[in-house]
Amino acid sequence: MELQTAFAAHPSVGRAAELTGAATLLRQVDGAQDAAAFLLRHPHDTTPRVLQAARHILGQPLAELRPLSPPNMDELAPDDMHSEVRRLRADLKAFDRSPMAHVDLARMYAALGATRKAERHLRVALGLAPHHRLVLRAAVRFYVHVQAPDEAVHLLRRQPRTLHDPWLMAAEISSAMVAGLVPRSIKRAREVLDRREFHPHHMSELAAALGTLELQGAKPKKVRRLLQQALEQPTENALAQVQWAAPQVRLDLDERQWTDVPRNFEAAGWTNYEAQQFQAARAAYLAWFQDEPFSAEPAILAGYLSHLLDPTPSRAIDLTRMALAASPAEDLLLNNMAFYLAEAGQLDLAQQYLARTQPLPPDTELGLTLSATRGLIAFRRGNEELGRALYEQAIAAARTRSLWEYETLATLYYSRELARIQDPSAPERLMRARLIAEKIAEPGLVLTAQRATADVLAFSEA
Repeated sequence: MELQTAFAAHPSVGRAAELTGAATLLRQVDGAQDAAAFLLRHPHDTTPRVLQAARHILGQPLAELRPLSPPNMDELAPDDMHSEVRRLRADLKAFDRSPMAHVDLARMYAALGATRKAERHLRVALGLAPHHRLVLRAAVRFYVHVQAPDEAVHLLRRQPRTLHDPWLMAAEISSAMVAGLVPRSIKRAREVLDRREFHPHHMSELAAALGTLELQGAKPKKVRRLLQQALEQPTENALAQVQWAAPQVRLDLDERQWTDVPRNFEAAGWTNYEAQQFQAARAAYLAWFQDEPFSAEPAILAGYLSHLLDPTPSRAIDLTRMALAASPAEDLLLNNMAFYLAEAGQLDLAQQYLARTQPLPPDTELGLTLSATRGLIAFRRGNEELGRALYEQAIAAARTRSLWEYETLATLYYSRELARIQDPSAPERLMRARLIAEKIAEPGLVLTAQRATADVLAFSEA
């Protein structure tokens, strides 16, 4: 209703795009026909995707829209992003005054690690539409991605619309938490949610952000109420946030609440992962990565499952390489790349990726993970003594900190390397670690135990 009123009072391409986008998401297109018709009368001021939504609302035939990736979500190709950049640059020549065209191109540049170009296009978009919600949220997401959450917070706090827009309030709370700052929207957010000032869909991310913020201080009952409010008509972001927070306040989730949520890839991935439906989980993570190619997390998760499910680590390597383009200094990605390359026998290259990680204490979670990966490389280079020392260092560090999953994971891979060199202690170590993995029952750990056992059996049959 708010968007309809704003468009009726001051029609513009930006307001029309926002209204048609929200109407499509909510599947309530009745109030958006005027905005859709307005967009079709100004086709040179917006992007092809926005025009597609307008045609859909008016029931007109859809024009051909080139997809970002091949229809098979299980087959992502690194060259697709470069092709998409070329297409978006061509679109921009036709729509150089369209803020969304600049945002689309900035998104792809960010995915390719061209952060200066991405920021330049976002600044142009902000100059063209300084109050546009989608442009502001895209800029916030970019600054958080490049480890500059302070800039995201400052951008939102300079924007007078923030305290009147539940989407921007949610972004201010989330980015302030990342920056380690006290959010300024808290009081107003509570008022908005208590009074239910907007449609539940528009308050979904705000309720999820406030619920997450109050996990540390508020009573579980209050947090549960916020998370339940977030799920009344959730966005995909709110859904993922609630799914992460729910176990901490013992909130039972009903999967039927999100089956109709568009782009619910992250939630679907985690649900299938917990159910040990690993192929389905990987497909969901790949879809999430296609939707957010600048985000490291879906590539890490899809790569991890690919390594365990596929006969070779080639797909895990491709996914991790694509994610490193956008996040070249992400230590976990660098470690994983080194691990997959070592598995593929590319030991020199694996060593080069490990050398790019920052020095970390060996008793931290990532520090002991790096020790284990160095152990793997040492074993594959034939340096058994160093390999043993590094794996045992990782296992001891995990045990000291009671990180049972890490200890079991390192023991599984240590046992596999010992089996490779026919050490007589390997079978008993592996069996013990597998029993512990099944007792812990973390899905990925159980899958790793199965894969390690299969590898050891293959060694014995070779």
